[in-house]
Amino acid sequence: MDCATCEAMVDVYLDGEMSAADCAAFERALEFCPDCRRRLEDARALSGLLRDLPADRAPDLLRARLDRELRAIAGKSRPSPAPVATPTVVATTLLPRPSLRWVAMAASLLVAVGIGWLGGMSSMQGKRDADELTAGFVRVASSDHPVDVVSSDRHTVKPWFAGKISYSPPVRDLTTGGFPLLGGRVDIFDGRKVAVLVYRHNQHKVALTLWPARSDNDTPADIAQRDGFVLAQWRHGGFEMRAVSDIEPAEMAAFVKAVDSAEGPDR
Repeated sequence: MDCATCEAMVDVYLDGEMSAADCAAFERALEFCPDCRRRLEDARALSGLLRDLPADRAPDLLRARLDRELRAIAGKSRPSPAPVATPTVVATTLLPRPSLRWVAMAASLLVAVGIGWLGGMSSMQGKRDADELTAGFVRVASSDHPVDVVSSDRHTVKPWFAGKISYSPPVRDLTTGGFPLLGGRVDIFDGRKVAVLVYRHNQHKVALTLWPARSDNDTPADIAQRDGFVLAQWRHGGFEMRAVSDIEPAEMAAFVKAVDSAEGPDR
C-alpha cells in the first residue's frame, strides 16, 4: 500500500469499513509513513471533538423532513410506527477558537448527509457521490498537508500521478484566473483512485476531482450551494470534472471558466 492510498483510506479505517486483510496492510503501511500517522491522529482528534460537543434536540421541521427522506429511501408508502432517530444540531460556541471553522464545516457535512442537501442536482449519480466529494474537500481544507505533491508547476504535478492512478490528468496553473495551483493528491471516489488538484482562491481552497469521461461531449457546469459548500459538476475535454469549495457560487463559476479556457498540450 503506497503512501497516497494509505492516506486516502484513513477515514475508511476509522469508520471500521475495512476488511481484516486491508486493516493489516493499512497498519503495516503506517509504520513507514509519519505523514499518514499524523493524518490518522488528526482525524481521530476531530472525531473525538465532535463526539464530545454538546447537542440540542433538532427542530420539529428538520425531524419531519428527515423522517420523510428516510421513508422515501426505504420505499415505504406509509409512516413507520417506529420512532425516527433524532438528529442533533452541534453547538460550536464552547470550542477553542482555532477549531471552530473546521469543526463547523464537518458539522455542516454531517447535517448535509442527513437531509440530502444536493437533492436538486438531478444529474448527479446520487447523493452518495456528492457526499464523498464534499468529505474529500473537508479533508483537504482541514489538513495541514492538503496535497501530496506541493507545486504550482504542472511539469512537477502531472508526472507525480504516474503509477499512482490509471490515467494522466490534465494539470493547469490557473493563477491568471485568480486560482493558483497548490498541488495534487490521490483520493478514493466511487471505489477507485482519482486525481484531485487543489487550487487556492484568496484564503479558500478549491478541490477539483477529475477522471476520464465515457463521452467526449462537453457539458455546462451545474453549480449548487448548500450549507456553506459549493459543488460544480461538468464535463470538459474528455474528463468528468467535480469541484468543491466554500467560496461563493459566482467565484465557482469563475473557476469553472478558468479551467475550461486553459490552453496547452493537455487540451
